[in-house]
Amino acid sequence: MVKKIDDMNFYELLEISPAAGTQDVHRAYDRVRRIYDPNSIALYSLFTPEETARIRLRIEDAYRTLVYEESRKEYNRMLKERNELPEPEPPASKRRPVPAASAPVQRPPGPDRAEYRAAPPQTPPLDDLMAPVAPAAEPAASATTEFNGPAIKALRERAGLTIRNIADMTKIGSRYLEYIEAEHFGKLPARPYLRGFLLLYAQALGCDSERMIADYLKRYEAAKPK
Repeated sequence: MVKKIDDMNFYELLEISPAAGTQDVHRAYDRVRRIYDPNSIALYSLFTPEETARIRLRIEDAYRTLVYEESRKEYNRMLKERNELPEPEPPASKRRPVPAASAPVQRPPGPDRAEYRAAPPQTPPLDDLMAPVAPAAEPAASATTEFNGPAIKALRERAGLTIRNIADMTKIGSRYLEYIEAEHFGKLPARPYLRGFLLLYAQALGCDSERMIADYLKRYEAAKPK
């Protein structure tokens, strides 16, 4: 039975093994993100624009979780507790060969057999040696006292995302994202459209969307001419 995208874990979503190195995560992320590009004609008959945006947000979440060592360890621990972490396949050098049907039965290896001797130690993959150090813990979004423009910008930068990244994830125009962060209220769209922008922005940052919307719209309304 094929899993729905919402039911896939992050390894399944990026189509990689739990033993994949950091560079494998980068390559998988680029590949899967291209597959779910909102401009892809092949997606029109499969997903609505809202579903595509939700999938892309989940892909971003998977990438940010698996690319850093500490967040990946925590995610693996959660999967193990839920018995959802697949066992990585053993390296090819350690797999037991299956003899062909016509081959003679081989006696078990003994101390006098060459294959009994231990294999030389394997050099760790270059990807693992080059894995980036996880960033120091940053204050959580929940610690934000008020979701004003500068606070939203700080959360974006703390997550290592650019305006262009957020625009790609949410399909909101870059200039509107800049207006939100700079609190250029006079250049922002009407309240219903702004509310939708804030909802998508909050989801992209992993923030409390209702609180972010309420805080920002309160400032927006206060700045409107009476």
